[in-house]
Amino acid sequence: MTALEFWYDFNSPWAYLAASRIEDLGARHRVGVRWRPLHLAKLVAAIDGRRPLEENPAFVAWYKQDLQDWAKLYGLDIRYHPKFPLRPARALRAALRAEERGSAARFAMAIFRAYWTENRDISDLQVLGEIAVHCGLDPADITGAALDERYRQALEANTKEAIARGVFGVPSVFWKEKLFFGNDRLALLEHWLSRGAK
Repeated sequence: MTALEFWYDFNSPWAYLAASRIEDLGARHRVGVRWRPLHLAKLVAAIDGRRPLEENPAFVAWYKQDLQDWAKLYGLDIRYHPKFPLRPARALRAALRAEERGSAARFAMAIFRAYWTENRDISDLQVLGEIAVHCGLDPADITGAALDERYRQALEANTKEAIARGVFGVPSVFWKEKLFFGNDRLALLEHWLSRGAK
């Protein structure tokens, strides 16, 4: 069955916003969601992409205000971690393993919540293990994947695939080969699906 491909990195609060809604959106239109983690910093470096927090001060101030406005709209509490940006690679590798175990959405949302709402250190193996337990997963299995070369390579392959397909930031969603970029484009995606563009 064709599914929505949801590309994300835990370092993006906008991906958190979109992640909080993507499963419900898919369910409303009877399509599945495939969660696709990528390494955003490597993607941006490879394509010389945009770095919003390095823009001019007026834009950055608006950008942070806009983020909070969207968070309030969705009923989410979003706060930048005191040590932002954390290194997300371990959590992203762990997310690949969680997907194999059938818990992609639950685990990813728990990581997003830990990082952006609870200000926990998602690069810490103990934190990843605790989140795994909360999601009904084996903590040793999940933390092992966070350090496993196979998952490092899988994450790298995901990132290269995303670049090859024209992804330039997150959140990005593919419906078949049509790209929808940004949290605010989920409304456009839903409109597209509602018109029966399948």
